[in-house]
Amino acid sequence: MLFRFWILALSACMQVWGAWPPATLDAFGGLPEQPPRATYAFVDALPGVRLDQPVATATPPGETQRLFVVEKTGRIVVITNLSQPTRTIFATLTNNLLTSGEQGLLGLAFHPRYSENRRLFVFRTLNTGPGTTRQAHNVLTEFRTSADNPNALEPASEVRLFAQRDEASNHNGGDLHFGPDGFLYVALGDEGGGNDTYANGQRIDRDLFAGLLRIDVDQRPGSLPPNRNAANAWMITTNYAVPADNPFVGATTFNGTAVNPTNVRTEFYAVGLRNPWRFSFDPAGGDLWIGDVGQDRWEMVFVSRPGANHGWPFREGRVAGPRTGAPATFLTDPMFRHVPPVHVYAHGSGNDRGNSITGGRVYRGGKITALHGAYVFADYVNGNVWALRRDAAGTGSVERLGGVANVAGFGVDPANGDLLAIQLNAGRVMRLVASPNSADRPLPATLEATGAFQDLTTLTPSKAFLDYEVNLPFWSDHAVKRRWVHIPPGQRVRTHPKEAWKAPAGTVWMKHFELEMERGVPETRRRIETRFLVQRADGVYGITYRWASATSAELVPDEGYTELLGIREGGVDRTQTWRYPSRTECLACHNPAAGGSLSFNTRQLDRRRGSTGGPDVHQVSALAAAGYLESPAGSEAYQTGFHDDGSGQSLEWRVRRYIDVNCGFCHRPGGPGGGLWDGRSSTPTDLAGWIGGAVVTDGGVHGGRLLLPGDRTRSVLLDRMTRTDGRRMPPVGNSEPDPEGIALVSSWIDSLPKRGSFELWLESRGLSTPGTTPNPDEDRDGDGDSDLLEFLAGTEPKESASRWRPRLEVIDGKTVLKVRVPANTALEIQVGDTAAGTGTVWKNADVTTPPPSFPALDQDVSLELPGDRQTLFLRLGLRRP
Repeated sequence: MLFRFWILALSACMQVWGAWPPATLDAFGGLPEQPPRATYAFVDALPGVRLDQPVATATPPGETQRLFVVEKTGRIVVITNLSQPTRTIFATLTNNLLTSGEQGLLGLAFHPRYSENRRLFVFRTLNTGPGTTRQAHNVLTEFRTSADNPNALEPASEVRLFAQRDEASNHNGGDLHFGPDGFLYVALGDEGGGNDTYANGQRIDRDLFAGLLRIDVDQRPGSLPPNRNAANAWMITTNYAVPADNPFVGATTFNGTAVNPTNVRTEFYAVGLRNPWRFSFDPAGGDLWIGDVGQDRWEMVFVSRPGANHGWPFREGRVAGPRTGAPATFLTDPMFRHVPPVHVYAHGSGNDRGNSITGGRVYRGGKITALHGAYVFADYVNGNVWALRRDAAGTGSVERLGGVANVAGFGVDPANGDLLAIQLNAGRVMRLVASPNSADRPLPATLEATGAFQDLTTLTPSKAFLDYEVNLPFWSDHAVKRRWVHIPPGQRVRTHPKEAWKAPAGTVWMKHFELEMERGVPETRRRIETRFLVQRADGVYGITYRWASATSAELVPDEGYTELLGIREGGVDRTQTWRYPSRTECLACHNPAAGGSLSFNTRQLDRRRGSTGGPDVHQVSALAAAGYLESPAGSEAYQTGFHDDGSGQSLEWRVRRYIDVNCGFCHRPGGPGGGLWDGRSSTPTDLAGWIGGAVVTDGGVHGGRLLLPGDRTRSVLLDRMTRTDGRRMPPVGNSEPDPEGIALVSSWIDSLPKRGSFELWLESRGLSTPGTTPNPDEDRDGDGDSDLLEFLAGTEPKESASRWRPRLEVIDGKTVLKVRVPANTALEIQVGDTAAGTGTVWKNADVTTPPPSFPALDQDVSLELPGDRQTLFLRLGLRRP
């Protein structure tokens, strides 16, 4: 938030550059601009294990050594010791099970807190009904695992959630997954037949067909009971609830027609699906992907959202469907929430066609870099397996990976993230593997072979690389790091004051890691690894070299490598786990939303640094003056406040800086962190979704929120920072908790009860009532300062004499601005080319000594203003973190 007033002053500025940086860099061709392409194959993932019509796999959250396989014929098999698989019957659920056509045991999901409550859920088609009636029903049921045997179901624990009459044997859906929000999602087809025989495709007030359900199996406070009436009293139980934010809660119309809200099936999350045969959540970002089986012409891939209407039977893919009478505004009116497919393929034979889609998974494994973030799916009939990638506009493009017959579902190896394809008729689970394309240029096998260093013994880089420094390093398990960058000769980096800089293709960043083998003893420092990040025209790729000795380093395999290091700490010997990242793990952090490199941006490079043979220089300005930056990047890019200038920054700002560096690359708009909160320091705390903010999943912290004032125990952010298991955040890049970071965030949580917001500040002065939204521009005392400026400046909004008033003085012929900078507040000074007006161009002012950013205490500062112009228009602003 920026609040301004105008000052007329004189100005002058001069910079002197030292020996850093060099005027030019040599060319560097040590790494290919594109990594080697992959050649794909499917191999037996469970050699020696045969299954009876498998359709799905699942693994309890947090486990790595058990894979549960659902057999359509009624058994759940558990595979233990995946490296040498052992098959055990977990459950036999054949009683009253219907298995003809597409019926059978179809879905399995484990509760997010399965390790505590042993709860799991299954979907099957049963011959059942009220009283003595026996007919085909879709049934969702809860069970518990035996308390005495973790590899056996407790049959007597069965609890039914719903059972609905199904008049056909096809289009049952049946897939189950818990979403990142902790609710259970259930897929159901349109009941079967053809051409939407039973008219379920566009109904939300009858049965639970032709859509995706979202239900609360924990019946949390605030959730609602499902709508029950005489017609469905047997079908719908009271053993689950409906999340209050489900999209059709309270609906009175649908597709322009009135509906009775007491009849609305509020369980619906998305509608208009024909037969959603397998859906999944992207574990990195939470996107919900659905493979929907078409009828006569098209198979469809959807990325769904709350309230989505995917069109069936008004639409089949991107064309008209078999049913007429769609509302005229169906495709254009936002109230219909029509969500078209991101990809369709036509019926027929060939590598780009098929007849029955099997929905897949977004690949997040650690071995196949080329598939990182791609959605892998198949056609059950033709056997084609494809990878689908979306561009910035959301349009999908596909690549054929190979062929596997009768793939009925996809799973994930819990041990390593490998993608598994489930063959129904062959009774096998296949693993997707890749090998480098022999026609492509290979990656150098050793660090020496890259040519990045003139001398590995002294770690002297080649003249193609330029060293640089950052304001705040990412926490890397106590490692000490050094950084270099190569910018191709004649190319420039495009800068931005807040967002990631755009580097040209061929830019290479290099980061070197060393670790003290005895904490606090620099003489014991050992070289661990050296990483490269290469900018491509369409993204980045990363590789790393492991130091095998003090003078040689070898390329780490695509899947990464884990090493146990002997460390002495506090006089005690212990083992530290060091993870050399896989090439897909590199991309998890260096994702498109973060812009590739995480350090080449204004907030990290805006600092002064030493220069051999010359005076200290401002790093961004020096890079601009040497011709490495496309725009000057000087005045409009400095003063981010990210550098700790030693003045004592506020606790809140230190936390914001820390979270920006360690979390902000994922937790940002468009990032893989789920989008519920924003870790970037450029987003004000009050708008970032932090305090009391929702989380994608509480990870076992019952009742947890992102940060709860004064409550460390239920602050999920702190819990994730302190963990050493699979729930630790960030999920890659480190394995050791950061004691200083934990102490910093803990202190801020303790201080939050005293942190006042603008609304509370007004309420405390009797100027606002709880629940109202005040006008920040209101000036209650008529002194020219808005209420929000008074809040930021610490003045009184009802006293016109209480004002924030900077002043100008001439001292020894120099114009000096004197101003009070309140605690936890940043001062922004901008210069304009004309007086205030709609055409004025404002830029951050160059000052010899930047004002303190978010100081811990109020500060009175004096700033010398430049004086090389007759007149200069200034405006000042205050903002909180």
